[in-house]
Amino acid sequence: LDSSGGDKVWAYLGMRRGGSAYYALDLSNPDSPSFMWRIDDSTSGFGELGQTWSEPVVTRIPGYVDGSGVNKPVLVFGAGYDTGKDASGVGTPDKEGRGLYIVDAQTGALVWSVTPANNSATNLQEQGLLHSVPAEVAVLDNNEDETAYRIYFGDTGGNLWRVDLSGNVLPTSSQDTWQINKLASLNDGSAASDRRIFNKPDVVLMRSGGE
Repeated sequence: LDSSGGDKVWAYLGMRRGGSAYYALDLSNPDSPSFMWRIDDSTSGFGELGQTWSEPVVTRIPGYVDGSGVNKPVLVFGAGYDTGKDASGVGTPDKEGRGLYIVDAQTGALVWSVTPANNSATNLQEQGLLHSVPAEVAVLDNNEDETAYRIYFGDTGGNLWRVDLSGNVLPTSSQDTWQINKLASLNDGSAASDRRIFNKPDVVLMRSGGE
């Protein structure tokens, strides 16, 4: 590590049971660490953020580039845990933590999200997201160009989701390129099937019919 030569080390941490915030620290000079940014549920665009259990995943996404056209690093994480799920009995829909956030790794600025909120330039509405997402997400670079084109995550309602980041540009407010799909529903609302996902999905590429 040579901070004078431009090497950088950035560290990211959430709060688990301690609250609904993420922090970023610049440790490039270990003798003089510095604060980079903080976001929480009062930050504009992050009103859905619950307790920050989801470990941020560092990656790059299509269309998010710097002035030279190089893809900039981002963080991807679940929207968090809703403590309503602490109650005994069969789990019910949550009031926060329902979704996924993508933020700029250097500034913490919101790049894109998927939540039940209305469509906008930075949010894709998915009204089927009824349960919090405390787990780490899994990202997939399916052509080895160091860019994530798919994101997989589970929620505390036993649902498994996939987000497709197709194309080479960020979506517009019409959200006509990127999408979210439910892959599985493993909870029918009964005590016997009250499954809640707290872990990152495993993603494996396979070949079928030559594809």
